[in-house]
Amino acid sequence: MNRWRSLPSDRRPLIPPAGRAPAWRPLEREARGLRLALGLGWPLAMAATPWWLGQGGLGLGCAFRALTGLPCPLCGGTHACAALVQGDLGAAWAANPGALALLVWLALLAGQAVVEGVRGHRRVARWPWWHPAVLAALVAGLGVSWAVRLAGMP
Repeated sequence: MNRWRSLPSDRRPLIPPAGRAPAWRPLEREARGLRLALGLGWPLAMAATPWWLGQGGLGLGCAFRALTGLPCPLCGGTHACAALVQGDLGAAWAANPGALALLVWLALLAGQAVVEGVRGHRRVARWPWWHPAVLAALVAGLGVSWAVRLAGMP
Protein backbone atom coordinates (compact mmCIF):
# COMPACT_ATOMS: atom_id res chain seq x y z
CA MET A 1 0.00 0.00 0.00
CA ASN A 2 1.34 3.41 -0.96
CA ARG A 3 1.60 5.65 2.07
CA TRP A 4 2.02 8.78 -0.06
CA ARG A 5 -0.81 8.45 -2.56
CA SER A 6 -1.02 12.14 -3.29
CA LEU A 7 2.62 12.39 -4.37
CA PRO A 8 3.77 11.36 -7.86
CA SER A 9 6.12 8.37 -7.89
CA ASP A 10 9.22 10.51 -8.57
CA ARG A 11 8.37 12.96 -5.77
CA ARG A 12 7.99 10.49 -2.91
CA PRO A 13 10.23 11.20 0.07
CA LEU A 14 13.35 9.08 0.46
CA ILE A 15 12.38 8.41 4.07
CA PRO A 16 10.75 4.99 4.28
CA PRO A 17 7.86 4.20 6.59
CA ALA A 18 8.91 3.53 10.19
CA GLY A 19 10.54 0.17 10.76
CA ARG A 20 11.67 -0.39 7.16
CA ALA A 21 15.04 0.32 5.58
CA PRO A 22 15.11 2.12 2.21
CA ALA A 23 15.25 -0.21 -0.79
CA TRP A 24 17.26 2.17 -2.99
CA ARG A 25 19.82 4.90 -2.28
CA PRO A 26 20.57 7.82 -4.61
CA LEU A 27 23.72 7.68 -6.72
CA GLU A 28 26.14 10.52 -7.31
CA ARG A 29 26.23 11.72 -10.92
CA GLU A 30 29.67 10.18 -11.52
CA ALA A 31 28.62 6.81 -10.10
CA ARG A 32 25.51 6.84 -12.26
CA GLY A 33 27.55 7.51 -15.39
CA LEU A 34 30.07 4.83 -14.49
CA ARG A 35 27.32 2.25 -14.01
CA LEU A 36 25.79 3.13 -17.37
CA ALA A 37 29.17 2.99 -19.10
CA LEU A 38 30.02 -0.41 -17.60
CA GLY A 39 26.53 -1.80 -18.08
CA LEU A 40 26.36 -0.78 -21.73
CA GLY A 41 30.05 -1.35 -22.49
CA TRP A 42 30.07 -5.00 -21.43
CA PRO A 43 27.55 -6.16 -24.08
CA LEU A 44 29.40 -4.11 -26.71
CA ALA A 45 32.68 -5.78 -25.74
CA MET A 46 31.01 -9.19 -25.93
CA ALA A 47 29.56 -8.37 -29.34
CA ALA A 48 33.04 -7.44 -30.61
CA THR A 49 34.54 -10.80 -29.57
CA PRO A 50 33.86 -12.68 -32.84
CA TRP A 51 35.52 -9.83 -34.79
CA TRP A 52 38.47 -9.82 -32.38
CA LEU A 53 38.98 -13.56 -32.80
CA GLY A 54 38.73 -13.13 -36.58
CA GLN A 55 41.64 -10.71 -36.37
CA GLY A 56 43.74 -13.41 -34.72
CA GLY A 57 43.26 -12.04 -31.22
CA LEU A 58 45.49 -9.12 -32.19
CA GLY A 59 48.53 -11.03 -30.99
CA LEU A 60 47.33 -11.46 -27.41
CA GLY A 61 47.38 -14.90 -25.87
CA CYS A 62 47.11 -16.55 -22.50
CA ALA A 63 50.08 -15.54 -20.34
CA PHE A 64 49.48 -18.46 -17.95
CA ARG A 65 49.66 -20.95 -20.83
CA ALA A 66 52.74 -19.24 -22.26
CA LEU A 67 54.53 -19.52 -18.90
CA THR A 68 53.39 -22.98 -17.77
CA GLY A 69 52.26 -24.78 -20.91
CA LEU A 70 48.96 -25.55 -19.15
CA PRO A 71 45.57 -24.04 -19.85
CA CYS A 72 44.35 -21.51 -17.28
CA PRO A 73 40.86 -21.72 -15.74
CA LEU A 74 39.62 -19.17 -18.29
CA CYS A 75 41.27 -20.67 -21.40
CA GLY A 76 38.56 -20.96 -24.00
CA GLY A 77 36.62 -18.10 -22.45
CA THR A 78 37.04 -15.84 -25.46
CA HIS A 79 35.78 -18.57 -27.77
CA ALA A 80 32.90 -19.26 -25.35
CA CYS A 81 32.03 -15.55 -25.44
CA ALA A 82 32.11 -15.45 -29.25
CA ALA A 83 29.92 -18.57 -29.46
CA LEU A 84 27.48 -17.13 -26.91
CA VAL A 85 27.18 -13.89 -28.87
CA GLN A 86 26.44 -15.92 -32.00
CA GLY A 87 23.79 -17.92 -30.13
CA ASP A 88 25.65 -21.24 -30.14
CA LEU A 89 25.31 -22.48 -26.55
CA GLY A 90 26.77 -25.89 -27.41
CA ALA A 91 29.97 -24.38 -28.76
CA ALA A 92 30.18 -22.01 -25.79
CA TRP A 93 29.83 -24.97 -23.41
CA ALA A 94 32.44 -26.95 -25.34
CA ALA A 95 34.89 -24.04 -25.25
CA ASN A 96 34.77 -23.72 -21.45
CA PRO A 97 31.71 -24.48 -19.29
CA GLY A 98 33.08 -22.54 -16.32
CA ALA A 99 33.72 -19.48 -18.44
CA LEU A 100 30.19 -19.74 -19.86
CA ALA A 101 28.77 -19.55 -16.32
CA LEU A 102 31.05 -16.59 -15.62
CA LEU A 103 29.85 -14.82 -18.78
CA VAL A 104 26.21 -15.29 -17.76
CA TRP A 105 27.02 -13.90 -14.31
CA LEU A 106 28.79 -10.90 -15.87
CA ALA A 107 25.75 -10.28 -18.09
CA LEU A 108 23.62 -10.14 -14.93
CA LEU A 109 26.05 -7.60 -13.48
CA ALA A 110 25.80 -5.52 -16.65
CA GLY A 111 22.01 -5.56 -16.37
CA GLN A 112 22.25 -4.54 -12.73
CA ALA A 113 24.54 -1.63 -13.65
CA VAL A 114 22.15 -0.43 -16.35
CA VAL A 115 19.12 -0.61 -14.03
CA GLU A 116 20.92 1.31 -11.29
CA GLY A 117 22.35 3.84 -13.74
CA VAL A 118 18.98 4.53 -15.39
CA ARG A 119 17.17 4.77 -12.06
CA GLY A 120 19.88 6.94 -10.55
CA HIS A 121 19.69 4.84 -7.39
CA ARG A 122 21.56 1.79 -6.19
CA ARG A 123 19.79 -1.08 -4.57
CA VAL A 124 20.56 -1.35 -0.87
CA ALA A 125 19.71 -5.03 -0.57
CA ARG A 126 22.14 -7.41 -2.22
CA TRP A 127 21.12 -8.57 -5.70
CA PRO A 128 20.52 -12.36 -5.82
CA TRP A 129 23.59 -13.06 -7.96
CA TRP A 130 25.83 -11.53 -5.25
CA HIS A 131 24.80 -14.18 -2.74
CA PRO A 132 27.86 -16.02 -1.35
CA ALA A 133 26.44 -19.36 -2.50
CA VAL A 134 26.22 -18.11 -6.09
CA LEU A 135 29.78 -16.81 -5.96
CA ALA A 136 31.01 -20.08 -4.44
CA ALA A 137 29.22 -22.06 -7.16
CA LEU A 138 30.81 -19.85 -9.82
CA VAL A 139 34.30 -20.39 -8.43
CA ALA A 140 33.65 -24.12 -8.00
CA GLY A 141 32.39 -24.36 -11.58
CA LEU A 142 35.55 -22.73 -12.89
CA GLY A 143 37.67 -25.02 -10.72
CA VAL A 144 35.90 -28.21 -11.82
CA SER A 145 36.02 -27.15 -15.46
CA TRP A 146 39.73 -26.46 -15.13
CA ALA A 147 40.41 -29.77 -13.35
CA VAL A 148 38.61 -31.67 -16.10
CA ARG A 149 40.69 -29.88 -18.73
CA LEU A 150 43.92 -30.63 -16.87
CA ALA A 151 42.91 -34.28 -16.57
CA GLY A 152 42.70 -34.40 -20.37
CA MET A 153 38.98 -34.99 -20.60
CA PRO A 154 37.08 -33.20 -23.37
